[in-house]
Amino acid sequence: MKTVLFYSFKGGVGRTQSLLNIAKYLAREKNKKIAIVDFDIYAPGLSYLSTNLKEDTEKEYFLKYLVNLFDDINSDIYAEKLEENIDLIPVYNMENLRPYHKLLTEFSQYLHSIKEESEKRVKEISTMSDSIFEVIKEDLSKNNNYDYIFFDARTGITEVSDILFSHYVDMKIFISSYNKQNIDGTNEILKMLSEQCISRHKILRVLSPKPNVEENKLESILAKADLVNNTTLRGTLDWQGTMEIPYEKEIVLNDIDAWDNLDEDNSYKQSIKDIANTINDKFNTESVLDELQKIP
Repeated sequence: MKTVLFYSFKGGVGRTQSLLNIAKYLAREKNKKIAIVDFDIYAPGLSYLSTNLKEDTEKEYFLKYLVNLFDDINSDIYAEKLEENIDLIPVYNMENLRPYHKLLTEFSQYLHSIKEESEKRVKEISTMSDSIFEVIKEDLSKNNNYDYIFFDARTGITEVSDILFSHYVDMKIFISSYNKQNIDGTNEILKMLSEQCISRHKILRVLSPKPNVEENKLESILAKADLVNNTTLRGTLDWQGTMEIPYEKEIVLNDIDAWDNLDEDNSYKQSIKDIANTINDKFNTESVLDELQKIP
């Protein structure tokens, strides 16, 4: 089972939509079983895809699971079938915001001691972000044979997006748009990751959505986003390259079903397939190499 974190320094860059469509492609075309986790605790997006909403506030939605975790209460993470081969782990019932807000307030009270509480659960892990990530991964894999777990992380830097800094996430997809705020902010986050020395973070950079302008106007942006010539970061990160997602009106309008209605030769659809195949091919290659290394 491989884990992939989707992160953006700023919102509105298509992070959640890209995650969902990459999951759809891998589930349908590559027969991969995927769990998608809405880890955007304060501004959930994927959670609105839930089709099994209940008034039941006792259900172990992801936020409730996290509160239980810090209360040292064992609980199972609630997951529902979004479609064949894709399970959704929603933050909460987003049609019932009052108890969600109350629970969010309770959860926020734990943040000052989140490191201490998480380390009680996984003492051998060296950092808070590693600790939280390992517990979640372990609990999700108990009764499920997932090929991938996709995490939709919180925008920017917050207490609960700190699994961004976990060494044990297998790949991190950084999505940013074509402007200074996104590029500079993302590059600063990459510098922070590069300063961690326990392991080299596997990074794939995605620029989205690509504006419909002359290529020469994007050259300086692309140069700043790509780490080909940045020897410092290239030496400390496991750099997987830079990819682009073109503009697509239906996608930008947040039409969740737009993917299903796009022609197979649509440029947006092709770019999503390319990213999905890059992820899948990388891990398949590693699996083959691991098996070969076992041969005496």
